[in-house]
Amino acid sequence: MSEAIRRLNLRNSDQSTDWQGRTGRIYVLTKTNLTDLNMAGNQLCLLSKHNDVGEDALWVGTGDNLIHDEQSRRAFLKAIHIADDAYVLELADDEMPPLTMIWDLEAAHRNPERDAA
Repeated sequence: MSEAIRRLNLRNSDQSTDWQGRTGRIYVLTKTNLTDLNMAGNQLCLLSKHNDVGEDALWVGTGDNLIHDEQSRRAFLKAIHIADDAYVLELADDEMPPLTMIWDLEAAHRNPERDAA
């Protein structure tokens, strides 16, 4: 499936939302149940906390980050206890390398008013 078709399908989902990274890039993430969070190897996960104007990212990473990176694992354990929501992004072969995406999404923000436009 091409990237354009994948993004179009996600946009048509009731659970898809736009998150803007620190570089300005827009990521279409799919909301998932926080209590049933299960990170597959080809997914990037974002845990978020609600605020007065939207949501902010608390933790961003992959299952591999939890296994191989102690600092990421500690940050995840801290974030999971205060997170309001979880989102996932299915990684495609032609996406940016996950470390670049993680860095970009660590400062990500979601504004619900923007989704409504």
